[in-house]
Amino acid sequence: MPKTAITVLLLSTWAAWSQDTHYPAIADVHLHYNYDQVAEISPKEAVAILKQQNVQLAVVSSTPPELALTLQKAGGPWIIPLFRPYFNNRQRYSWFKDRQVLPRAREALESGAYQGVGEIHMVAGIGPAHHNLVLNGLIRLAIEFNVPLLIHIETSSHLYFEPLCQRYSKARFLLAHGGGLLDHEQIGSLMMACPNVWIEFSARDHWRYVQSPIVDNNGRLLQGWAKLVLRFPDRFMIGSDPYWPVEKELALEESDTGWLKIDEYLNFHRKWLGFIPDNVRRKLQIENARDFFTQH
Repeated sequence: MPKTAITVLLLSTWAAWSQDTHYPAIADVHLHYNYDQVAEISPKEAVAILKQQNVQLAVVSSTPPELALTLQKAGGPWIIPLFRPYFNNRQRYSWFKDRQVLPRAREALESGAYQGVGEIHMVAGIGPAHHNLVLNGLIRLAIEFNVPLLIHIETSSHLYFEPLCQRYSKARFLLAHGGGLLDHEQIGSLMMACPNVWIEFSARDHWRYVQSPIVDNNGRLLQGWAKLVLRFPDRFMIGSDPYWPVEKELALEESDTGWLKIDEYLNFHRKWLGFIPDNVRRKLQIENARDFFTQH
């Protein structure tokens, strides 16, 4: 379906349920529907949660990747699946060594079923290195098919990612979790160096990235982050990242109940969004995501 037709269909779908919830319309650009979540919640139940929260654009990646399509099938075109090259639960830190990633990614993007690449992890000291063939191949595929990439970095310096976004100036990168451990100064430097990088704030709440807060004790954005958002109001988004418990990574077979906490995760964002100017709030809340994922 042409993207103009998708946009028209999305607008009509959003209008259909926006009157049924007290929450303002919102976009959630960081969702997962993974192998360890299907036993906790069905696709139909997950869609119902998103509608109750008035999520009018939802971006989902899954392990294995085809689970993202089941969520879209249950909900409709307002759910945007990304191709995540994690085919089993052990590939978070080894996906870039798998020779099947690139042919499967090409097949996925050629099918038209997936509208982006990610979430993929880049971890300093583990990999992938900047010259890694799988990483570079994925970026080239994203450029070829004109789709964005959702990137999760774990590093102490923005310089870890900066050479990559500069090398691929035609790629559109969405950096997960506000850069994770990075502070507003480093993210500001990265955004100045790479105008092709957008930022989303999933998991930067007081349950998860507790060592790198973005809000103060009153729930307002810290001054540095607030200034950065006002400086680049078109390049920030929000998401929930329904992952729980935090310690789950230590026990991979444990079920993930994060979908049951999406209201808490989104309320965290709603609170700090309420303190910024209305025109900027609307951009971060939904307009930037609509433009990033449906207008290109």
